[in-house]
Amino acid sequence: MRVSSLLATVAGVSTASAAVMRVAAHGIAWDWAVTEWTAGCAGTCHYDFNVTGVGNATATPATPSFKAYCSGQGEGAAYKACTATGESETAYVVVAKLLPRNNVTNGTLPQPHIQVSIKFTDLNSSSTWWNYTGKAEAKYNQFVAPPMNFTIVPDEIFGVA
Repeated sequence: MRVSSLLATVAGVSTASAAVMRVAAHGIAWDWAVTEWTAGCAGTCHYDFNVTGVGNATATPATPSFKAYCSGQGEGAAYKACTATGESETAYVVVAKLLPRNNVTNGTLPQPHIQVSIKFTDLNSSSTWWNYTGKAEAKYNQFVAPPMNFTIVPDEIFGVA
């Protein structure tokens, strides 16, 4: 099942008749902690990590707490659904993917960029859902360095009501 179909199904709304809302991401303070990041390229590039967000009921829109384990492979591949590992105030789905890598420069491979997206039902209106997406630069550290921890800050936000 395509992730876009999964997200629409989980939301329980028809996007054909819904109003789409965009929110300026620079005004939202919601950082996600990425922990235990490991990634490597042996044939195909792959990753695995945990991602956690602390909810804020007073934010506009209110944001839920979430925790998920993500793993996948292939730079430029489609989003892969993560496994929820924590309870939340509302239904949510987390997906992740490695963004395509730029060309090799002077024999050096660019660092990977991971993109994570969470879709959740609005905490105050069950007929509204929100999607936050953020990305971060990481490292291919498998076999050469310990697991990494870093932060992702959402830079794209939209909702459907």
